[in-house]
Amino acid sequence: MSNPALAAYGKRDDLAAYGSNGLLLFALQLQFGMDDIESVAADALTDGNNDKKCDLVYVDRDRGRLVIAQGYEAKSPGTKTAPASKASDLNTAVAWLLSGDVNGLPDNLKSAAIHVRGAISDQTIREIDLWYVHNQNESTNVRDELQQAARTAKSIVASGFPDAQVTSIVGREIGQATLAELYKRTRAPIAVSDSFRVPVSGGFTISAEHWRAFCTSVPGSWLRSVWKEHETNLLSPNVRDYLGIVKAERNINFGIKSTARQDPNQFWIYNNGLTILVNDFRLVPSPDRGDAEDLEITGIGIVNGAQTTGSIGTLADAEAEGIESLNVMARFVKCDSPAILAEIVRYNNTQNKVEAADFRSKDVVQERLRAEFAQIPEATYRGGRRGGVSDAIERQKNLVADGAVAQSLAAFHGRPNLAYNDTRRIWDDDGTYADLFNERTSARHIVFTYALLRAVEAAKKEIADLDEKVRTQSQQRQISFFRQRGAIQLFVAAVAESMEAILGYAVVDRFGLSFGTECSPKDAITHWSPVVQACLPFCDRLSDAADRNLQNAEKVRQAIQTFQSLIEATGTANRPLYESFSSLVRTS
Repeated sequence: MSNPALAAYGKRDDLAAYGSNGLLLFALQLQFGMDDIESVAADALTDGNNDKKCDLVYVDRDRGRLVIAQGYEAKSPGTKTAPASKASDLNTAVAWLLSGDVNGLPDNLKSAAIHVRGAISDQTIREIDLWYVHNQNESTNVRDELQQAARTAKSIVASGFPDAQVTSIVGREIGQATLAELYKRTRAPIAVSDSFRVPVSGGFTISAEHWRAFCTSVPGSWLRSVWKEHETNLLSPNVRDYLGIVKAERNINFGIKSTARQDPNQFWIYNNGLTILVNDFRLVPSPDRGDAEDLEITGIGIVNGAQTTGSIGTLADAEAEGIESLNVMARFVKCDSPAILAEIVRYNNTQNKVEAADFRSKDVVQERLRAEFAQIPEATYRGGRRGGVSDAIERQKNLVADGAVAQSLAAFHGRPNLAYNDTRRIWDDDGTYADLFNERTSARHIVFTYALLRAVEAAKKEIADLDEKVRTQSQQRQISFFRQRGAIQLFVAAVAESMEAILGYAVVDRFGLSFGTECSPKDAITHWSPVVQACLPFCDRLSDAADRNLQNAEKVRQAIQTFQSLIEATGTANRPLYESFSSLVRTS
């Protein structure tokens, strides 16, 4: 029987370009539901032979998670187990990334190590996952090696980062079986099919065509016991797993746990409650509560309330002393319409990571941009409206991803540090949002900036894919620059700052620049590519600013100014190319 996850992966022609690393990227999408995999690949994949046994270093500051991964893809999937030696390589990877002198690291890992160590030190990272992703059968030997790699990482973090808030370090084999399970969770809203009895205290039923729901309260003790048995499998309809705890009052999960510990009687009124999908439900006499009734359910998938469930479920025994007096509002929903079910999942997933962009989805600017994008060829823009997890897995080819849009606008309008290190703030902070998404921001301008970002990402990949033996000295300098994290956003900002030299005339308002309304994102990337190639020889002048992930604003300013001067100085030699590009650009 074929593996459905590998069958879906085989249809992803966009991932084929990444070779065996394509499966790593696919696993990330299955786990996290991300739709902008190109930008993730450009930033997270390590390239070159000297990668210190590490194929991918993915830092997700919003989720507080670090993924260090090694990949392996056999020509004949599932015929045997994957080589355990590649799992043991993760010992080497974590040692290089988390300890020792970063100056002794190769270019393709130095910047990643600086980024990772900084994120752990500033208490951003809560979970470290060591992944071995492959298309073979899973084995005890591999799991043993991964457990050893996890022990190595725990030792290094404990000794080297005493103030870190890392609560979980695990090794995870993602082979055929796990890939299939992850894929199943993206396709089936209800992964746990067991039957349960829920001790409820009253409630009411409401129904409409295709769905029926029972609204009630559930005991925190029941929720905690179900979590202990099934953990994140309960969250199969949810676009996020439980995100863990950061000991800060602004963190929702810390707040949930604090209330559960300190004020369990008030939990019901403070918390928004749960939406739980079930295959069926009915009220039955309780065997041990006199005349009371229990709710008998078949199947459970928590579509809204992942953080509530995880927070209560992970309470230690000492923290759960008041759990018997804790209740949570809940509605159990049975639905027989796949279309309505998909919408239930879509509209109920409104928290944490995706809340930032989602919060803006009804903004008048986003409404206008979606209408404008309807006139742009071969482009789909959601403007903060969430698509399903399956959209990310199957890939919507013409999707202009929100994250890449926000990054491109921030970088093009002079804020590369924001573009790389704090994209979430673009959506969260009203002032920052208004700076980039305002009455001057048009769909055609977004295509202009988005295409530049994609053209730079493509240029990096083209150089990275070259055999090191055939790279010219200039190309070697270029790949050394692009291996620094944040380099792509910095290069976009530098090109944007040089627009007057490239176009040959004064630019009064950068928001007015576009290729017009008839240009698709794909064609726009083609328009940008020659300009990007012409600017590449000067990228090494930006290297000092890319050090430490663009944190030094003065270094960034000076480096961009130097880059701009070089573009101006070589303008005459490149004038025919620039004039050809300029003829395509519109200014209003």
